[in-house]
Amino acid sequence: MANLRGQGRRSVLALLGVVIGSAAIVALMNIAHIAQLEALKSFRQTGVDVLSVQSEGLGSMDPALIERLVRQDPAAVLAAPLTTTSLGVVADQKSSNLTVAGVTSAIGVMAGLSTTKGRMLRQVDDCSFVAVVGQKAAADLSAPGAEVGPGSMLRIGGYGFTVVGALAPVPHQVMSPVQFDSAILIPLACARRVMPNDGATGAMIRLRPDADTAAAVTRYTAALSTPQAPVRVQDARSMIQAMKKQMAMLGGVLVAIGSISLLVGGVGVMNVMLMTVMERRREIGLRAAIGATPGDIRMMFLIEAVVLALGGGVLGDVLGVGLTWLATLFLPFEFAVNWGVMILGAGVAASVGLVFGLYPAIAASRILPIEALRGD
Repeated sequence: MANLRGQGRRSVLALLGVVIGSAAIVALMNIAHIAQLEALKSFRQTGVDVLSVQSEGLGSMDPALIERLVRQDPAAVLAAPLTTTSLGVVADQKSSNLTVAGVTSAIGVMAGLSTTKGRMLRQVDDCSFVAVVGQKAAADLSAPGAEVGPGSMLRIGGYGFTVVGALAPVPHQVMSPVQFDSAILIPLACARRVMPNDGATGAMIRLRPDADTAAAVTRYTAALSTPQAPVRVQDARSMIQAMKKQMAMLGGVLVAIGSISLLVGGVGVMNVMLMTVMERRREIGLRAAIGATPGDIRMMFLIEAVVLALGGGVLGDVLGVGLTWLATLFLPFEFAVNWGVMILGAGVAASVGLVFGLYPAIAASRILPIEALRGD
């Protein structure tokens, strides 16, 4: 440490290069980690044992067929067929174009929905003119002194619907075709009164935890597809695996980008150590004269290089975490730290010091004691 302090500004500049490189790796990898956590949150409410079924044609699926297939399938637990469209909705004093979803009573359990006021749709509501409103949808339709909630009347497609419940905030769900916060839920059984499709345009199917999801995808695709209305079935587990692979590739690219800065810092470390060797020739010769072996001298300079780089790596970790926190202020993410990345940042920095400090250390060990003491 005393030798490194003696180098003054040269040590600081070399340290700065390592700090910037290490901070770049830590910040970029942490942001990628946070993005992955945010993406996984969208699966948390529905779980990973869910299939998402979407009709890709102009036709629709038979809700009764979907429910019958699930009842007959030992690998399945629950089905929630649904249909969605965008319609003009009129409240007492305001109107808005919103997503209207025809759903069954199973949607509450399937998507983990709850209400802040009133109740969810029930089986007895199958052909009733009732509705449940999402948080944002209710806000869009509310006016001062005329808040939309249980008991309010909505006009949808020329029909009057009584609001029986208001949903609690619902996070984004990848497996759901409905953004519940911005939607109005009505019973599916008679949704054809206001919907253009007489049937279901999608469905969510919950499987047992030990079910073969790949086989279930194949099975339901074949059972529900028709020439007029082919269906696309996706399972949450495959989507999560694909997402993790993409994040791993992105992480590799980010590490490569950060490593470029770290390599520049390594060159700075090598430059400082070479200058140190030149300025400490007499010290090296004296150490060799009193018994230090070339290996001892090599190790001495190598340790100095590693300490310099490791110190830059630790400071880079702190700076990288700070940059990550700063980035979350401008991104819709919650701050988190991947401690594995912190270890990686400091470890890579120490490795850079080891690699780039090796040549100066070898050069120091080859200095002849007589020439060094003589000042040649």
